[in-house]
Amino acid sequence: MSSNIIGDLANATKALNAHRFGVTTAGTNLANVNNPEYARQRVVLGEKGVINTIVGPRGLGVEVAGFMHMRDQVLDKEILRESSINSSLEAQLSALSKAEANMGQEINRSGDSPFIDGAANNGAGAGGLAETLNDFFNAWHSLSANPASDAEKESLIQKSTILTQKLNVTAERFNDLQADLSFQMQTDLNEANRLIQEIGRLNSEIARSEASNAGQALTLRDARQSRLEDLSKLIQIDVANIDDSGGQIRVTMQTTSGASVNLVNYARTETLELDDSTPGLPIFTVKGTTTQVSIKGGSIQGAILARDGAIQQYINRLDTLASELVTQVNGIYNSGVAPGTTNFFTDTGAASERTALGISLDATVSATTLRTTNTVAQDQGDNTIALAIAELDETSFVNLGNRTFSSFYRAQVSDLAETTSTINSRLDDESIVFKLLKEQQDAVSGVSIDEEMTDMIKFQRAFEATGRLVRAIDEMLDVIINRMF
Repeated sequence: MSSNIIGDLANATKALNAHRFGVTTAGTNLANVNNPEYARQRVVLGEKGVINTIVGPRGLGVEVAGFMHMRDQVLDKEILRESSINSSLEAQLSALSKAEANMGQEINRSGDSPFIDGAANNGAGAGGLAETLNDFFNAWHSLSANPASDAEKESLIQKSTILTQKLNVTAERFNDLQADLSFQMQTDLNEANRLIQEIGRLNSEIARSEASNAGQALTLRDARQSRLEDLSKLIQIDVANIDDSGGQIRVTMQTTSGASVNLVNYARTETLELDDSTPGLPIFTVKGTTTQVSIKGGSIQGAILARDGAIQQYINRLDTLASELVTQVNGIYNSGVAPGTTNFFTDTGAASERTALGISLDATVSATTLRTTNTVAQDQGDNTIALAIAELDETSFVNLGNRTFSSFYRAQVSDLAETTSTINSRLDDESIVFKLLKEQQDAVSGVSIDEEMTDMIKFQRAFEATGRLVRAIDEMLDVIINRMF
């Protein structure tokens, strides 16, 4: 047929159809220019073959051979890996920033020395625990200078109450922060399980769609890649194509023993569950099995590292500070004979009373019962107790790492601030890498308005030219049929 005028008309018709698909494909790309899930498409044109005619070889006409997905699979896998790292650091930074706020201690980062000391004593951290601790010992110094003053005793009781409340509130805030992070971990895990099941469903749909047309379920592939990127923000995963499977993939992660376990394999999926009953030791397993998996990236890992790392360390050190404060102050305050055998801080031997959350003033302490000496005579001019407790502020203790109370706490603030700063610096570096990869991905898969408009004009002009060819053939047929006979 291609050797005659009717065959030429048929080939022109095919060309019109092919150029129409070129225009509509460019239009579809433009319509999705702001769709982050979409990867641009290209129409693939080609001939079905060539036949020999009496005038020589003739083509069978141009046709749409299919559509090309503009994706770089290696780049997509790198995006998944970097996304996990980036999300982990973001989760850590978010948690540690909240921890800094919960301290109620402003950190001066304007110079090296104040930053290293953790909390400057020059008003930069007004109202923080560091200042409250200083006020507590300064009140004892003031009382030692005037041990008979009821006003100084009232001031000491007030400063002591503020100190215990500050320790209580700070510890409670950090415990609440840990609980929030635990809740966030479970929420993220639930979302990860939903995405795993969604990827398995998309695997099945892609296989069905490509059963007779391999590689053409482009919209479904875009949706699956988007789900993979969302999943990688929660946990680190490995993705591999399954050969001869109709475009399906396998999603795996590592177990604690270093082996691989399938989360998605064809349409089959495995979800995860969390046992967080043991403090500081979350256990993730494949649901319904004893197979433990290792969370190595994503926001879930970031929450774990922050909760069980720097935040737990701060809580432990705050408890150490409170315990040493109870031990040392009570050791001096109740070292005499009755009535000098009562405690300043509550201490019945219970461990809970020697924590930042449990510390409190003893019920017997008030402005009227406050003692400045342990002598039997209770000489009102004797400042033995007050002076000894006041001098604790300048004493280093083994349990505090051979530091004073103030320097020990400032070191805590500094450690937490340095950890936050380190994570922030790593995130800045990682964000640059991630941004460059996303830019490369956009260069390959992103929609360029200029390029799509050029393609649209090209196919439109080709369509118009082919239309003129059809009209010319129509005129030729008109001459042959209506005018020559």
